[in-house]
Amino acid sequence: MTKKENREVLLKNKKYFIIKFICSLALRAFLLAIPIYYSYGIDSITKGNFNAAYHMIFMFFIFTVLYRISEIINQITYYKLYSNLYKTYLDLGLSKTCNNSLYSLSRFSLSEYSNIMSEDFETLSDYYATLVIRIVEIMETIYIVIYFFTVNIVLGYLTLFVSLVVLFILIFYNPRIASINSERKNRHDKRISLFQELLLSVKEIKGFNIFNVAHDRTMDNIKDYTKWNNKLNIDKYNVKQVSLGLIDIFQVLCLVLGIKLISEGHLTIGVLTIIYNYYAKLNLLFTSIITLFESNINVKVARLRIHKLFQYASSNYGEIEDSKVLGSIEFKNVLYGNRKDPILNNVTLSILPNTFTIITGLSASGKTGIFDLLLRYNRQHEGEVLIDNINVLDYDPKKLSNIVSCVRKNPTFFNMSIRDNLSIFDPNFENVVYLCKEFNIHDYIMALNNGYDTILDTDALNINSDVKYVLAIIRVLLKRTKIMLFDETFDYLSHDIYLKIIEILKSMKEDNTIIVITKYKDLISEDFVDKVIMLDNNKVIADGNHQDLLKNNDNYKKIFKKL
Repeated sequence: MTKKENREVLLKNKKYFIIKFICSLALRAFLLAIPIYYSYGIDSITKGNFNAAYHMIFMFFIFTVLYRISEIINQITYYKLYSNLYKTYLDLGLSKTCNNSLYSLSRFSLSEYSNIMSEDFETLSDYYATLVIRIVEIMETIYIVIYFFTVNIVLGYLTLFVSLVVLFILIFYNPRIASINSERKNRHDKRISLFQELLLSVKEIKGFNIFNVAHDRTMDNIKDYTKWNNKLNIDKYNVKQVSLGLIDIFQVLCLVLGIKLISEGHLTIGVLTIIYNYYAKLNLLFTSIITLFESNINVKVARLRIHKLFQYASSNYGEIEDSKVLGSIEFKNVLYGNRKDPILNNVTLSILPNTFTIITGLSASGKTGIFDLLLRYNRQHEGEVLIDNINVLDYDPKKLSNIVSCVRKNPTFFNMSIRDNLSIFDPNFENVVYLCKEFNIHDYIMALNNGYDTILDTDALNINSDVKYVLAIIRVLLKRTKIMLFDETFDYLSHDIYLKIIEILKSMKEDNTIIVITKYKDLISEDFVDKVIMLDNNKVIADGNHQDLLKNNDNYKKIFKKL
């Protein structure tokens, strides 16, 4: 995350920062005033002025009540500020995720990404939400030191000295603790990842009876994590106790000096109670400052991890005027994937609008790379990918998603109802039901216990496989994009469902550019297919009509037989 992006997040919440600052200022002012009225009351009693003592105790009570009220308001403003910051950071994180390439996202384990989105954004939000009162507490510390100088110059220097020593200790140990915390955080990610792996691999663990292997791996990681976690907490605890211990020692010295000044008639008992109370506050204030340093350490680690997420996310796109989408596609000398072992190697191809195109080839020939680039999942190293003669990298993500949609080989769904999953793409539920009836899955859905309100698993394993793929196809049809991509979708369907889908897609060809990745020979051989593009060794080796290619292209004929 850049400083500019972070500043924009903070500025969006400036109203809550201002309210929080005012509340914090009032809260700490009341806390400083309370011991003063209490001490004045003590001095009035020692002088026999009981009316003044009653008045001071009454003021002490009023300020105590005001303090409690301001404490409640201060806490409410903290939660409001924190929740707004977290929502703003999370919104930015979700945006960066969607604007990232699959290659960039592949650098994250599931646990690392989950921890960034949950814990690291929470860490930032809590840090800035509490930073306001920490700043006010630092101002309060400066006030207390100045107050001691007004009472007695020796008291002032003693308090200033211990404050600077404690501050030096915190600054000196801050890099060490930050380094330990970074190591602990990395092991925390691995620990969560192993727990997820354990659950996902439970069938293999049971089937192969390898519990001991999984147990030993997990416990070795736990041992490593607890070592660094203990090291972090012990170091933090030691720094805290040494710092606060020094303040305790100087509190006693100042009290001894205060008693001496009382014996010489230079100080009153009431002022001594203020000294005692203010040193107690210094102890609490430096506890807060220590917490601020610890938070700053956590924030540094969080920022590094968040930067990894934000690092390659695109945000600048060309300004393209709205115009009618034709649906033509062109690849020009595209190099994509690892340069030494590319997915697409110098690929050039073109697809006319309103056509039905098949992309085929043996496994690992680079077919899905074409879809990756059209959907802008990743970027190519060289060459251009054009839609309607416009580079796909220049399209705004929202505009591109309204032009191109895809049914993936392994479609996933949101963990919510069938109704809600499809209504994302068309809120008119009648259209959803119409398509489900067209694809002959309406009766199956209605036979489920909760019908259209049946909650889908993420991988939809709780419903029939055919129905899963049909729902994925219906999503694309409801989206109504000009270009429709199907990644080996028909290779997994029963013959009856396949025929029904093909019938519907044939009728849509006049208005849509349809591209299908498949090795299904019956589909490749269909008369309505306008073009077949065959890839081998990550290059286009054949491009044209199926029948013509069979007659005139030996490479095409050879590979077609192997499909």
